[in-house]
Amino acid sequence: MTAAKTMRTGLALLAAGLILAGCGNGPNDRSQIIKQLPALFQKKPAPQPLTGQQIAQALTATPGPVQMFEIESRKGQFLMQQIETNGPYRTYGSSTRQVVNMRGGMMTSTRGFGGDLMSSEVGALLSHVSARRAGTARYDLRYLTPEDVTVVASYLCQVTPGGSRAVQGGLVQTTGTVVTAECNSSDPVHSFTNTYVVASDGYVLSARQYMGGFTGYMTTQALRR
Repeated sequence: MTAAKTMRTGLALLAAGLILAGCGNGPNDRSQIIKQLPALFQKKPAPQPLTGQQIAQALTATPGPVQMFEIESRKGQFLMQQIETNGPYRTYGSSTRQVVNMRGGMMTSTRGFGGDLMSSEVGALLSHVSARRAGTARYDLRYLTPEDVTVVASYLCQVTPGGSRAVQGGLVQTTGTVVTAECNSSDPVHSFTNTYVVASDGYVLSARQYMGGFTGYMTTQALRR
């Protein structure tokens, strides 16, 4: 038995012993027992949004581009800095070896999150979104299932430009055009809608983007381009 497993077993036995010891006691005794339960059994507090000070510290630590991300289903914002470029693609990474690849501000693949978006064909969609032009574009996603099987899904996306929206974070203080992409496949259950806020030069400043059935929606916002 490993040390970690032994510790978990010990904590479980400790909790069980405390509960058994409280049987037949009054409400005040039970309240004291609950307070003695290890933190392992207590509900963790909800993650807090990043503060302006944390963002400022991150921007000071590197002169390069910085993006803020959040996986909606998991909560909690996190920052990544640009670590590599390859033609039009930019790679953002963290100290925990998680990686997000982007093209023109649009997320194209991820690594290290579980159920990753392995790759995507974004050329046609990005062309419409960057130009803030209405139309239909093909969009292909290749992502991992929880069973580590790569699934390929093809969509047709109806791109529609809308009004303007402020984008304010870090050194990016501007407005952009909201562009939505309603993407449908042969299976309507897996249809989704991506939302992008696009700068006048075509760069995606912020986005809410579907990254596959396991991850769901992921948001991004440029803090320094």
